Amino acid sequence: MRNTRFSNRGVSLVEAMVALAVMAFGMLTVVGVQSTLRLNADISKQRSEATRIAQRTIEGDRAFVAIEPIPGERTWGTIAEDASPIAVPAAQSDTNTSFTVQRRVISYADPASKVLSVTVRWVDRSGTDQNVMLRSTIAGAAPALSGALAVRPTGGNTGPIRRPLRRHASIPTQARDFGTSSAFVPPFRPWIAIVFNNVTGVVTGVCTFNFNTSNDSITPDDVAACSNNTVGQLLSGFVRFLLTSSGPPLAASDVENPPGPALNLRMQLALTSSNHPNPPFCIDDANSFSVGPGLTFVTYYCVIYSNSSALWSGISTIEPRSLSNGDLWQISEDTSAPAPGAELGRYRVCRYTTAASDTQVVLNEGHPRNYADVAGNLTNQNFVVISSSKTCPTETPSAGDLVNTNTLQHQPAPS
Repeated sequence: MRNTRFSNRGVSLVEAMVALAVMAFGMLTVVGVQSTLRLNADISKQRSEATRIAQRTIEGDRAFVAIEPIPGERTWGTIAEDASPIAVPAAQSDTNTSFTVQRRVISYADPASKVLSVTVRWVDRSGTDQNVMLRSTIAGAAPALSGALAVRPTGGNTGPIRRPLRRHASIPTQARDFGTSSAFVPPFRPWIAIVFNNVTGVVTGVCTFNFNTSNDSITPDDVAACSNNTVGQLLSGFVRFLLTSSGPPLAASDVENPPGPALNLRMQLALTSSNHPNPPFCIDDANSFSVGPGLTFVTYYCVIYSNSSALWSGISTIEPRSLSNGDLWQISEDTSAPAPGAELGRYRVCRYTTAASDTQVVLNEGHPRNYADVAGNLTNQNFVVISSSKTCPTETPSAGDLVNTNTLQHQPAPS
């Protein structure tokens, strides 16, 4: 019997062709995936570039230098719609396509603002239209005021800057806004107006009139001739009253919002700095007829004419004045009862301050006993008048305490 031997066979032509076809289909799939990945990467890069162009356009419109028109400058009024898409120069783009940008603007009067929509369009490598749109609201606020929102209070001319009418914080809220400046008619002085620069808060003019005016009626024409006749700084605050002589010693909570009534007084400001062109003057809303149960606190304003360094030093004090019936109050540490009919009473003056003692050095806005090298305006330099039989209450400010009711004796000067 013959043995049959099987020899190894090679790969047939049919099998080789099948394998080659399978490999070809796989290669085509890989090429297709690579093409899709390339297209997606291209679109991603183009979209990022379009977003950058839109952001640059918005920030460019935000960078206006003023509200009022200024020839050759970018101002609030130049933020406007594009009539048609604008081509982006190739030098400003880092992709393999061309971009166009178009702005749409919706304006609002109250509050003054503009809603800006920026659309960037391009065509990708597949011929498909693509676009990116960004929106932002741009407030109609003077750039200097907008930037001041981020300033940390460090001196007398700083503080919480943003206030009604987009003016400097130290300008009295009753002042009439004229756009770049404001005019303030002090209480019971209808023949005087103090003019402020809205951005810096600096006093730029002191006006006197031969007629009665008010903050509601004053116009730019009224102050046209005197709005830039001086440079000065403002010192302002309140004087509160807690006149009771009975009961336990006063606590800080007692002077947080004392009930009054107000006493007649005049604020005095004695300067220790030199070379001021004129003496300072102070105005308040206390007089012999206004004080009493209807007036619980006194508001005061002092104007200091700036010297060449625009710095001043000194001390503010309260001067008692008599009432309409002739009664007079005194500032004294004498706790004995006054003679009948001789005087209205004896009181001491405490100042609200961040200082724990007169020897502690605090910033000028913290209300020290003596101001030193004040730059700019000071507000909320407040006092409280209490009975001479009481002592000025103190407190240690704690975290989250929004009202500082710590006081130190201001008058008579402690020995």
